[in-house]
Amino acid sequence: MTTKVSGGLLPDFESEEFRQWWNAVEEQEEQQRKEAADEEAREAALQRLYDTIDANLSPHLKAELAAENETARVTPKQKADFAAFRTLCTEWGMPYLPAAPQAVALFLAEGDTDAVRRCKSISVIHRAVGESDPCEDVLVRAIVRQARNEAKVNSNQEKA
Repeated sequence: MTTKVSGGLLPDFESEEFRQWWNAVEEQEEQQRKEAADEEAREAALQRLYDTIDANLSPHLKAELAAENETARVTPKQKADFAAFRTLCTEWGMPYLPAAPQAVALFLAEGDTDAVRRCKSISVIHRAVGESDPCEDVLVRAIVRQARNEAKVNSNQEKA
């Protein structure tokens, strides 16, 4: 399959073995393109189904949807907390959306303000945009627990 040319090895582009290999590669690539197109078509059909369900249910749930949207609103303080988180992630070269639990843990550990509130802000933003909540991770929950415990100790010391 190879021919020596100028001291190096190059494939023999004229050989039957090379043509068979090349055809197999092209067939595999075509199969991958077809599978990707089929998956896109399935996703588009599923999205049309979801849109139809939304369109048929929404008129009957106006009050309930309004109440849900009201509770799901992101407050200005949550936006500010998330902006601070985004800045830290950018400085460290980490993605902020979706964020890794370690990024959240670093943010909460570095902050000297309310870790519980800041964690909730990150959680709210992630859920609002349909991402998984990094604040559910055990590392983040441990930091929040520690912050709560420290707040209790400080509160008890102030009362004494």
